[in-house]
Order: sequence, then C-alpha cells, then structure tokens
Amino acid sequence: MRSSRKGVRYAVAGFILISLVALAGMSWATVASWRLAEWNVNQERLMRLHDAVERMDNYVLGILKVEAGRQYWEYVPWHTPELILDVDRNAIESRTFLLPSPLLSNHPQHDWIELYFQASEEGEWSSPHLTYEDLSKVTDTDRWSQDATNRARKTLGWLRSHTTIKDLQSRLLRAIERDQSFSGESESASTQVLHIPPIKVPSLTGLTWTDSRSDPRIPGRGRDPRSLQKKFIPPARCVPTDIAVEIASGTTQMMQAESLQSSEIEIRLTPLVPLWLDPNDHGESKLAFVRTVDYALEKVFQGFIGDWNRLRPELLRRVQDLLPEAELVQVAVDSDEADVLDPLKEDLELEQLPVRLVAGSSRTAAAEAWRSIRGVLLISWAGVIAVLAAAGWGIHNLVALTDRRLQFAYAVTHELRTPLTTFRLYTDMLSAGLVAEESKQDYLDTLNREAQRLSTLVEDVLDYARLENQKVRLNPINIEGDALLRRLNEDLEKRCKQNCIQAQAENDVPPGRPIHTDVELVSQIANVLVNNACRHARTSTDPTVLVHLGSENGHVYVDVVDSGPGVDRTDIRKIFKPFRRGRNADATAQGGIGLGLSLARNWAALLGGRLDLIARKHPRYGGAHFRLMIPASLKG
Repeated sequence: MRSSRKGVRYAVAGFILISLVALAGMSWATVASWRLAEWNVNQERLMRLHDAVERMDNYVLGILKVEAGRQYWEYVPWHTPELILDVDRNAIESRTFLLPSPLLSNHPQHDWIELYFQASEEGEWSSPHLTYEDLSKVTDTDRWSQDATNRARKTLGWLRSHTTIKDLQSRLLRAIERDQSFSGESESASTQVLHIPPIKVPSLTGLTWTDSRSDPRIPGRGRDPRSLQKKFIPPARCVPTDIAVEIASGTTQMMQAESLQSSEIEIRLTPLVPLWLDPNDHGESKLAFVRTVDYALEKVFQGFIGDWNRLRPELLRRVQDLLPEAELVQVAVDSDEADVLDPLKEDLELEQLPVRLVAGSSRTAAAEAWRSIRGVLLISWAGVIAVLAAAGWGIHNLVALTDRRLQFAYAVTHELRTPLTTFRLYTDMLSAGLVAEESKQDYLDTLNREAQRLSTLVEDVLDYARLENQKVRLNPINIEGDALLRRLNEDLEKRCKQNCIQAQAENDVPPGRPIHTDVELVSQIANVLVNNACRHARTSTDPTVLVHLGSENGHVYVDVVDSGPGVDRTDIRKIFKPFRRGRNADATAQGGIGLGLSLARNWAALLGGRLDLIARKHPRYGGAHFRLMIPASLKG
C-alpha cells in the first residue's frame, strides 16, 4: 500500500512539473511571438515609412530639379542680352533691348508656389512677375491669374516687412552647416563662365549643354540632400541661352563682329536650400527655397516661396495608400537632431524638405501585432490547456482507480477476515469434539450466516464487474403496487428481525395500477438500501426502518428511511462512489465494502430512473432518506 501511494505521489509531482514546464514554455513562446510580431509590424511600418518618404522626396526633387536649372537672370523681370544679331548676323548694340524673364509671362507649374523673389545684400526685394515697385499695377505681359498675382504681391510685401537679409543669410548658413554635419560633405557652388568669342561666333547647330561630371547615384539616407540638384544647375562652361535663342541654327557660317570684345563673367550658383521663415500675421511659417548667386562683385539671394497649406495635402495624398494616418511636422533647419534609422522609430525626416513624417504610435503597432497572432496564440493556449486538462483528468482517474483498488483490497480483506476466522475456529472445534452437543446447532447457524455473508460479498463484486462490462440484462414484468410492496416487505422484515429493528411499510400507489419493470432488480436495490438502513439504525435508541411506495407524474418511487445518525455533509457525493464508505461507517455500520450504493445507483440507471439522497437527516426519523425513482412503464 505504501508503494502504491508513493507511486501516486510521484505521478502527481510529475504532472505538476510537466504542467509548469509546459506553461512556462507557452508563456515564453507567447512573449517571443508577440515581440517578433511587433518587430515585423514595425519593420513593415518602417518600409512603408521609407516608401512614403521616398515618394514625397521624389515629388519635391522633381520640382527642385527644374527650379535649380533656372538661369540667374530669370529672377529679374527684364534683362539685357549679352549679344543681339540682326538678320544679316551683324552685331548690334544690345543695351537698347530688354528680354522678359520666363517667370514674368508664365504661370508656375504648381499652384503651391506663391512667389519667385530676388534679394540683394542691400535689402532690396523684387520679383520677376511683379514689375512695379509700388506693386499696385500689373503689366499686360503678366499672365498670372489675378488671385495668384494678389497672393504674390502680398507675400512679397510680407518678405519686405518681416524678413531681413541678415536673418535670411544666417538661416541659410545654418541649414547648409546642418546638412554638411550629417553627410560629411562640403557645400560647393556651381560656377558658370559665360564666354563670348572675340571675333567669331559659331553657329549653334548641334550645341548642347556640356558637363564633365558623371550622373550622381541616388544617395542614401543622411547624405547631402542638395547633391542631386547640382547635376541640373547650369554647367560650368556653356554658350549662354540668351545668345542661343537669337542665333539662327542649321548653318556653319562664321561671322565677324569687330565691335565685340572678349569678356568673361563668372557666376557661382548654390543649390536651393529649403528653410522656414518667421510666422506671418496668421501665425503660419513661410516655406522658402533659397540659393545664393555670386557674380562679379555682387551677391544676391534667389528662390521662391511655397504655400505649405497647399503643399502638405498634396504630399500626403501621394502616400495615402501607404500611411492613411500620416502627418507632416515642421522641423527647424538649424536643429542638431539627426535622423537615425531605428526600427522602433515612428517617423523620418524628408531629405528635400525641413519636415518630419509622423506615421503613428507604438501602441498601434502593438495592437496590430496582437491582432496578427492572437488567433494562433489562443488556439495554442487552448490546445496546451486541453492537453494538460486531459492529462490531469487521466492522472486523477488513475489516482482514483488506485485509491479504489486499495480500498477494495482493504474492504475485501477486512470482510473476509472475520468469516474466515470464524470458519476456521468453529470447524476446528467441531472436528476436535470440543463443542457440546446442545451447542452444535448454534455453531452451525453461525457458520451458515458467515457463509451467506461471504456469498453476498462475492455476489456484490460479481455484480459490479457485470455492470462495468455492461452485461446486465433486464427482465421486466407487470406487477401491481401491493404485490411489489409485499415482495419488498419480506426482505425488510427478515433483515429487521435479525437486527431487532422495527420495520414499517407504506403504500400510496392506487390499487389496480400496473407497474412494468424488472422486479428482481428493484428488489436488489431496495435490499441494498434496507441493509444499509439496518446497519446504521441498530445503534439508535428507537431503531426503525421505513419503506414507502408511492407514485408521481407517471413514475413510481421507493423511499427507505432509517433512524440512524444520518449522512455527514462531506459524504453526500462520496457515498455513491464504488469502494467508498461514509465517515460513520466504521463506527456504526460494522460491515460492507462500499459497493452497495454504487451498484444500486447503476441499477437504477438501467431501469431508466435514479437513486438520490433526499435528506441527510429525516425530520421525523432522524436518519438518512433515500429515494429510488423509476418510470411506471419500463421501455424496451
């Protein structure tokens, strides 16, 4: 018995250890899966973020390529050409001619561009498409819409009153220094050398822009964002376009121009640098793209002003499919904050604009990660819990089976020991002639009673085995209530007489009402209940056992009540299990192996009914009250 209980303890300890290992492993797998899913979500979000930044940078870069390629003289309304030829290709005095800037007569390609401007170091502001100083009139050649013209006039007026050249220059230098600190490259201007031959001017057939620099590759994050513009700034040596437009193409004839003298003009152009100007009257910052132009002994600042409230929706519209909740936040051009590629970072700074793309919060990433793995995790946890529950149920049944076997062995051994001891003692005395003649009958009666006890024990075990193997067959017959009660009363009176207990029988079934059931099985169930009642009632001061037969709603019931101590509250469920006895069994019952009530309940189920404990302590008799409820007509 000790080895069996020790094995049970080992089994329980092993199950607990396996459960802890399995739950710990699932917990680790859950955390690792969640982190991996969150990392994947962040990586996917970062890829979308980079794609969105690249889209917006490419859009802005395409515009800046065009703007960076503008000649320096396009930023003034009118300019004097370097050379004009008549129809005979003779040079004439060009100072008497004025050519309009393309910006004077053409509307900007993008409606978010408010104004092209030029500012000198002396603080003079002008615009190529606003030709009057008082800004009150518009020339006939100005083809801008009235609304665009009004916005340009208003913006230029704001620049004159709110922005100083010193402030503009300092902001420009800080922005350039910031880009250089991130990229490690130095800012270099593009130099134009406008060269006019001393005597001969060749025809421009086949002439193109020339540049010795190779096409730059698209830079990675952190490089100088202005490097891509340098390819499109007018090249280092060229024939000026203001001459080219006046020279007839398609001939190889050379011309003489004695009035022309050799001259060179060196012009240095820097790429366009985006920066934010001070807020205007409405509290909004102006987005400006500014470059520096150095020629001769003069330096000017050229560029254009953009309407951020119009540009921002246009940029966000291009990334709507990637980041529907994205937002653009302004970044100061003189900020020292670097743009680090961190997988957990939620935003990136654009290269071509001083803005940061904000994609969302980490809580959103965690929620997306949970949604992506919650189904698999819930199924996995359910599977692990189901396996552990099944294993626990199996171990519980194994422990219960082991316990029942131990109880069975103990009960059978205990029940067999007394009759076998009696058999051996009495037979030895009878065979040795130690029993007086007048006492032999008592000895024989005792031996017969113990033999019946052994027979009942064996029959109970066999009946339980037949129930476990489902080999019990029913034999239903028709019987009336009075006849059934007489059958039950015979066993009741016999058992009560042996234990000096008062037997009572009552019948409430209407006369002539047939009962179709297996009478033998009903008698066996009643006999079990009566035997238990007698064992517990014989210790009371007024031992009584009542058998009551009644009917209710098409059913017949048999009540068995005793005057014993009743059933303890903790034994209500245990007493119907095999090889289980109540707490008071050893003190009051004096016999039995704990199979009676278990057999009786299973037999009741075979009859289509049930056996229940109605009351632990009957209000009148004080003992237990059991009821067998079966259908009045057994089917099948």
